[in-house]
Amino acid sequence: MKNVLACLLFVSGIVTSCDYEDEAMDEINAQAELQNACTAENPLELEWMQELIAELHCGNYACKVAILKSEYAGETVFYIQMVDPLCFGFEKIDLYDCVGEKVKEFTLEESREFVNSPDHEAEQIFSRNV
Repeated sequence: MKNVLACLLFVSGIVTSCDYEDEAMDEINAQAELQNACTAENPLELEWMQELIAELHCGNYACKVAILKSEYAGETVFYIQMVDPLCFGFEKIDLYDCVGEKVKEFTLEESREFVNSPDHEAEQIFSRNV
């Protein structure tokens, strides 16, 4: 009888702990969805996107830079790029996924290849003269 009771307590503990783990994962997924620029009505209001925008405020210069939305390896990505045709220069590009995690750090040459590839399309979602 003690063995049966101990076994029942053990099984109920496992079931209860699985429920807590499922609830914790649901909470983590809900928090990640709140910071998802791919599904947000206004992605520029997200905390991580505001940090990207803050990076653009480097001073009062004449060159226009932008946050662009594109595709890389079948995934939606965001990156910062100088988009002013009157400014000479090119910076290396870092790609961020929909929740602001850096997914790729290009070298300068890889950045040029990414931007200039024939099938590359990008949507400008924010720009600023810096």
